[in-house]
Amino acid sequence: MKSTLFILTFLVSGWLYAQPSVIPLYEETAPGSEQWSREEGYLENSSWNTPIVYNVRKPTLTVYRPEPGKANGTALVICPGGGFYALSIQSEGIRVAEWLTKKGVTCFVLKYRLVQTGSPDPSAEMNRLMGTPEFQQKTGEVIPLAIADGRAAIRYVRAHANEFGLLPGRIGIMGFSAGGTVAAAALFNYTAENKPDFAAPVYPFFPRGMQGKIAPDAPPVFIAAASDDQLGLAPHSMDLYNSWLSAKKPAELHLYAKGGHGFGMRKQNLPSDEWISRFSEWLQMQGLLDKPRYNPAFSLFEVKEFKSATGQVLPYRILFPENYDAAKKYPLFLFLHGAGERGTDNEKQLTHGASLFLKAENRKNYPAFIVFPQCPQESFWAASRIDRSVQPPRFELDYSGEANSPLKAANELVQQMVREGTADPERIYIGGLSMGGMGTFESVFRYPGLYAAAMPICGGGDTKMYDKRVRGTSFRIFHGAADAVVDVRLSQEMVTILKKLKVPVRYHEYPGVNHNSWDNAFAEPDFLEWIFGIRKKKK
Repeated sequence: MKSTLFILTFLVSGWLYAQPSVIPLYEETAPGSEQWSREEGYLENSSWNTPIVYNVRKPTLTVYRPEPGKANGTALVICPGGGFYALSIQSEGIRVAEWLTKKGVTCFVLKYRLVQTGSPDPSAEMNRLMGTPEFQQKTGEVIPLAIADGRAAIRYVRAHANEFGLLPGRIGIMGFSAGGTVAAAALFNYTAENKPDFAAPVYPFFPRGMQGKIAPDAPPVFIAAASDDQLGLAPHSMDLYNSWLSAKKPAELHLYAKGGHGFGMRKQNLPSDEWISRFSEWLQMQGLLDKPRYNPAFSLFEVKEFKSATGQVLPYRILFPENYDAAKKYPLFLFLHGAGERGTDNEKQLTHGASLFLKAENRKNYPAFIVFPQCPQESFWAASRIDRSVQPPRFELDYSGEANSPLKAANELVQQMVREGTADPERIYIGGLSMGGMGTFESVFRYPGLYAAAMPICGGGDTKMYDKRVRGTSFRIFHGAADAVVDVRLSQEMVTILKKLKVPVRYHEYPGVNHNSWDNAFAEPDFLEWIFGIRKKKK
């Protein structure tokens, strides 16, 4: 009997978990539609041959969660299309959510406000009126309200992230056609509360005149459309994509030769059927489908964000000294991760190195601020050109131009902590591995006098630019002799130039060791003792 009861309880709880929940977007009547009175309707057989919802006046979010244990902390607000007369709730809403929850994404299908109509089939009414002054007037009145609902949806999800088990930097918005207007508009004029971390407008109605100024911290976008779009909206997708390229922001565009308008999750035996798979691959590339490799000890690293002078938002984690005393000044160690730990989850950067600083004996012997910033997926700590047609790949480090914005932000964060008096200016250190090793070399060059010591692991630098300005920093360099990713010669050449400049340098080269030379470096018995024992040289 007990086993039967257990199985029944398990099945019922699983069924309850799978049921979508509906959340009102506003506690009171939605601002701007207080006088609306028509009741929301649902039509199974519309003229679009797909179920629709119409007369939405009370916006809601319907939550679709992954199965227990499958969630990865990523959230997506989904905005169905329908010309602002209706919502294609199945093809561009529910079925999209059901597909993405299998990938671990928590989805929120948004019902935003629509034109109020008495038609028995609003989809037919929209088809009849499209392009007329009446259509322009009615949609023109409701579009700002729909856009406001999209912003409110992001704000709600962000405010309730803990409740839904979501991670910072993983809240996005997607929209189709008119819903693409809502999603694309969220990319402009946002605040910290309603900023999307990524966006996916699919065949959006978003003419160039609706675009605003692209912010320095604009999120990455994924765009899909068909060239044979019956409404002629493909150029809107291209304009949005080109705007992102011109602003040097990450963007991906899939423009299919055939697919028409409103392909959504419909199967037409065309390449456009696979847009959702391409979107999934894009999410994976952004690190948004990775399940967090949560280490309970990492919770000691506090979650923070830093906004640079140019608007770059840099996620970072910081470990405070054990028994922290605000009246004291402590050393600061900035650690730059490798390329594999880029992203927006503000956790992956702790994969290599964080555990070393968490050891009880190290926290006791070397009380310090330990800072792990995270570089965005599309960027790189160091200014570098990479030729992957050869093995190992050829890295050309070049400091002649400006530093990449994430590196600037990381160093600005360190400088701010020094100015605030929390970090001891004589004991500021930097280290990093692979891409972070390259960022370590570049930081010492671009911020002379800031760092007392540096420990780049399997990195490299611009030997042409390195000069006497780096003499105030002591170096300890590590590299595997058999590194197949970053050629060991990059470190060897930096050792040569440092010795020529009469800069204190120790070099460790590990025979037979491939790219993971950080394992050997962290195992050096005096790894922390060496760097924390150095103070900035007196002038």
